[in-house]
Amino acid sequence: MKKVFETQKLYYGFPIFFLGYKDEKWGYNLTTSSSSYTLGDMLVIGLFSGGNACRQIQKYGSFSLNLPLETHMLEIEQAGFHSGRDKFGLTNLTYQEGLTLDVPLIDDCPLVLECQVEEVAEFGNYTNFIARIIHRHVDEKLVADGKFQSKAFNPILYMGDGKERIYRYLEEERSDKMGSVLKAARKNQRKSRK
Repeated sequence: MKKVFETQKLYYGFPIFFLGYKDEKWGYNLTTSSSSYTLGDMLVIGLFSGGNACRQIQKYGSFSLNLPLETHMLEIEQAGFHSGRDKFGLTNLTYQEGLTLDVPLIDDCPLVLECQVEEVAEFGNYTNFIARIIHRHVDEKLVADGKFQSKAFNPILYMGDGKERIYRYLEEERSDKMGSVLKAARKNQRKSRK
């Protein structure tokens, strides 16, 4: 039986990322976030409208989405809790400039998306940026035979509610190929008919 769960927030598992952007005061800057999704070449992120990252991305119209690893937990929290500061100086993370866009691509992140803002939509105190992915930068260890090695990539997930939020870590112990469960069920149905 289900019940209505009264909470201000409910995060059911979103990858944490560094959002890199051009900053009028610091040159380049970053913040930590977990509000994103992609469909094809479209990427949508959501930010608090009053934050520095939101203002800078609206001004310059581009950003990078950088997926860190568990080894970056200190930097994840440093970049997430110090709004408006020089977070590259604070975290000592290094970056390269984007291939096409004027955004920072964080060196230690194995997966980086270079994005151009296409639309901006306000929703209460939040701003949603709909962007086009211009380039996908992936560590060569995560690509074999032209395929992304999903089992080798372990992003950090953000979960929780209005009272407590946690980090969850993926491990490569268990994974199923998409469609394999349905394929196995069909195979079992054929066997049971015989």
